[in-house]
Amino acid sequence: MDNLTATGPTVHNWFAEETSKFLQRISSMFETSTHQFSGTEQRPISTDYVLLGGLILAAFELLNFLVKFFGHRGWYGKKKTIPVRGMHLDDLSEKDYLFIGFNKAATPLFVYFFVRYMYHEKNIIWDMNEVNSINTVLPIPVLFLMFDFFYTILHWALHIQKVYGYIHKHHHQQKAPSRANVDAVNVHPLEFFLGEYNHLLALFICCQSFQMKIHVISVIIFMALGGGLAGINHTRFDAQINFFGLTIFDSKNHDVHHRIPQSNYGQYTVFWDYIFGSYRPFDKNDGIRPSFQLNPKTGKSFMHKSNMK
Repeated sequence: MDNLTATGPTVHNWFAEETSKFLQRISSMFETSTHQFSGTEQRPISTDYVLLGGLILAAFELLNFLVKFFGHRGWYGKKKTIPVRGMHLDDLSEKDYLFIGFNKAATPLFVYFFVRYMYHEKNIIWDMNEVNSINTVLPIPVLFLMFDFFYTILHWALHIQKVYGYIHKHHHQQKAPSRANVDAVNVHPLEFFLGEYNHLLALFICCQSFQMKIHVISVIIFMALGGGLAGINHTRFDAQINFFGLTIFDSKNHDVHHRIPQSNYGQYTVFWDYIFGSYRPFDKNDGIRPSFQLNPKTGKSFMHKSNMK
């Protein structure tokens, strides 16, 4: 028993030390030097940039896979799916693939600037031994609320009639999202840029305006969970997150937005939609057309030519 008890702190210390080394390796990429050192080893920093970019793109694909994997196995709490009420975009166009590819390729650059800011931000904590509930757990809901405050306003602005046709209309070709992160990033590159860097704005305000001390682990959870929720929002999975009886996330809200655009502008929560008066609840009694539903084998609507052979 004494040996088992002694093992706990040892394992914890080892994990903390190894994680700190990894984070230091990442953070050292943002120093002003042109090379990195590990003992006597010297390697051009550009190699690390390439490796980091590849890892980010791989993580993007893994996240998309996991969103679908967990959804199909009912890990979101419900095995039922959201009925398709809007027209599903069965076939992606060349323009769709161009925007999707460009936005994926732009993600490593965003992560670079995001982590670079964290490296130079004095209120970001990197030491694994300083993890606690105040700097790791508490900032997460604050970051989400701050992100969605600006995102709700941005999203509303993109629906202004004189602007809508130039940018956001492309995303609303899809009335019934189903492809997870693929449908989520199928947006105009300018919209993708504004949406992604809104994460940086939220972090900046929390650190500078609120003077919050935020651990890097908290930021990682915020970004990973946000990416997952954005993916779930663009599937047919009926997913909810409830906290003490209060629904703080419901994928049906974003499904309503894709059918009825002047509503539910928030990405992760409709808290600000309640405040601004743009919230519209999901109505389970809305009509359903059988031909609009998706064939689970093809992922396309039953009216698609591939399902009529």
